[in-house]
Amino acid sequence: MAKEKLSDIQHELENRFLTYALSTIVSRSLPDVRDGLKPIHRRILYAMDSIGLTSAVKHVKSAKIIGEVLGKYHPHGDASTYESMVRMAQDFSMRYPLVDGKGNFGSIDGDAPAAYRYTEGRLTPLTSYILNDLKKETVEFRSNYDNTMKEPVVLPSRVPNLLVNGSSGIAVGMACSFPSHNLSEVVAALVALIDTPNATVAQLMKHIKGPDFPGGGIILNSKTEIRKAYEQGSGSIKIRGEWLVEDLPRGKRQIIITAIPYGVNKARLIERIAEIIINKKLPLLLDVRDESDEKMRIVLEIRSGAEADKVMAYLIRHTDLETSFQLNFNCLQPNGEPARLSLKDICRHFLDFRREVVTRRLKYELALLEKRLHILKGFAAIFKTLDKALKMIRSSKSKQEAHGKLKKGFKLDDDQVSAILEIPLYRLVSMEIDKIIVEQDAKLKEKKQIEGTLRSTKKVWHEVRGELGEIEKKFGDRRRTKIKTVEPVEYNAEDFIEHEDAYLVISRNGWLRKFKKLSDPNSLKYKENDWLMATAKANTRELVAFFTSRGMVYVHKVYNLPYTRAGFGEPIQNLFKFADGEKVVHMLSLDPAELATTVGQAVPQKNSPSRQKRLSFVEGDGSGLEGLVLGSSGYGFRFPMTNLCETTRSGRKLMSLKNNNHMIGFSLVTGDYLFMASASGKGIVIPVEQVSLLTGAGMGSRLMKLADSTLAGFKVAGLKSKATLVFKDGKSKEISLGNIRLCNRGAQGVIVSKRREIITVE
Repeated sequence: MAKEKLSDIQHELENRFLTYALSTIVSRSLPDVRDGLKPIHRRILYAMDSIGLTSAVKHVKSAKIIGEVLGKYHPHGDASTYESMVRMAQDFSMRYPLVDGKGNFGSIDGDAPAAYRYTEGRLTPLTSYILNDLKKETVEFRSNYDNTMKEPVVLPSRVPNLLVNGSSGIAVGMACSFPSHNLSEVVAALVALIDTPNATVAQLMKHIKGPDFPGGGIILNSKTEIRKAYEQGSGSIKIRGEWLVEDLPRGKRQIIITAIPYGVNKARLIERIAEIIINKKLPLLLDVRDESDEKMRIVLEIRSGAEADKVMAYLIRHTDLETSFQLNFNCLQPNGEPARLSLKDICRHFLDFRREVVTRRLKYELALLEKRLHILKGFAAIFKTLDKALKMIRSSKSKQEAHGKLKKGFKLDDDQVSAILEIPLYRLVSMEIDKIIVEQDAKLKEKKQIEGTLRSTKKVWHEVRGELGEIEKKFGDRRRTKIKTVEPVEYNAEDFIEHEDAYLVISRNGWLRKFKKLSDPNSLKYKENDWLMATAKANTRELVAFFTSRGMVYVHKVYNLPYTRAGFGEPIQNLFKFADGEKVVHMLSLDPAELATTVGQAVPQKNSPSRQKRLSFVEGDGSGLEGLVLGSSGYGFRFPMTNLCETTRSGRKLMSLKNNNHMIGFSLVTGDYLFMASASGKGIVIPVEQVSLLTGAGMGSRLMKLADSTLAGFKVAGLKSKATLVFKDGKSKEISLGNIRLCNRGAQGVIVSKRREIITVE
């Protein structure tokens, strides 16, 4: 019993959800392929037409229009209804506006429209061609929401509105996004499809080059990409704004943005550019201002000698000067079912609809002609023996009696007799009688013409073609959006970073600080139980490397590290994806100039072919600059410094570790010998050349044999150098490396401290 109840509930929920979904799809969110309108837009236009708001009359308060729509056809919120009306009046939203708005209807800057009590509206001249023939039984009507009047299921549009004005909406389980197109191009494609019904999308694209957005811009897609999107009914259209460079006196220049992508808020775009200038992220750009009137004109002031292409490359990368329009041709088919259609399918459905409308209009006009001819036939019969008819009328005591006499005497029907009795006396003169005869001849000729058109499919299509040509002649215009292959604007983040030195300071607990100037790092304050670990100097365009206890290396651009204004700096864990317990064991500037100073060699030239070659500088055999890493287990290896390239926040594995071992540090190979000390107090000196050279991640070779101890520290130096042993109790001891017996790698070493535990080597 419980299972049956659960099943019933599930079934009921499914039915109700499907009902809701269907209602949302059909009655709210998707446009009809025939007139390109959603129900709300269709009702607004129909309501405006019903109260006579053509383009030839004065504007009427929007409040009256909204009231008419809500009261008769659309019992929903006034805000959403007014929003739909506003959009049809915005020339930056619709390629060919359907409502002629008067007052504040919003702007491309995102300004909200005024309330509907302050604005006025009427239909545009183009809209009359969407509503034409509505009263000629060309489309079906249905009852409104309260069954008190009728509304059209679809408007008999002569305009291919779905393509020329586009549409967008989100339904349950599907969405639609139609871009606008050029009217002249769409009409040309429709005419071509009439002439060649088997035309492909590629052939139609000889006329429809691609979308044509109201605000212009440049479409960057290739013809192949656009064709694929049109064939599948889905795809992405990449749009870029337009700009030009103006020359000013004294060799100065400024960039003028003349178009922005469709849907981009101009004010927000300018705000974003202003933020970039304020934050000094683009030193080449000095100022931005809006000088737009009816035409778009955003002025960008640039430094003298600055390359405009580099400025625009940065703005394209970091602003909405380049966006994508997601094309999705979901709409309602003539049978009311939603489907994703191709460009050809949309054109085909519209043409079939136009043929149906024209056919129904001609049949309606033919019926009116036949009715009028029938009346005229009755007039002709009376006028032949007018005196007899007048005698019958005069002898009648009532209209009803006269009606009967005329019907019987001249063998006429009720409609003919009623028309005769209603005719004014002045029309009984001979001149008026002649006019009736002329009208009869004209109507007969017109009837013959309509019947001939209805019998010929070719003539019906000729009628459709002529109507399309009329619309194109009246409202066709030039394409606003360009479609061309544009050279990709090369973007290099370093082009926009000023050359300046930065000083980095990191503490033992991983607090990182960055300064433009630093006199004494020891004078800085640190948190409790924390102290200085390392400092580094590097140009803002160079890299800095962080070596960690987990055998990882994190290489980052210096300019991406935040400057320290106050406090103890930024935890290194916030900048990278560290594992639990992972700590920095060394920080190294990869600025070739600083490395050259460290190793005591000449600074490499900045105009070298690549940064990697600048890192590989050495004197002698040219084998390259090397680094060395060691683990607590006594294993280690050398590696070329050219391996250190910029990494992601996740870093790169450098040293493989087993069990609970960890990497204890890094050193540049600046000497011929490696000194190592264990925590238990043993030390060893080996030639650096015995340390394995690896080009990838690994453990390396065993450099010091450790019994029950771990490696505490190491130093790369010459035999004449000294090393400082730092003990656990805080004391230290300086030793000479020349006094320690030279061994091969893997030896245990000799005792360098008998009682004290070593924690590091300096």
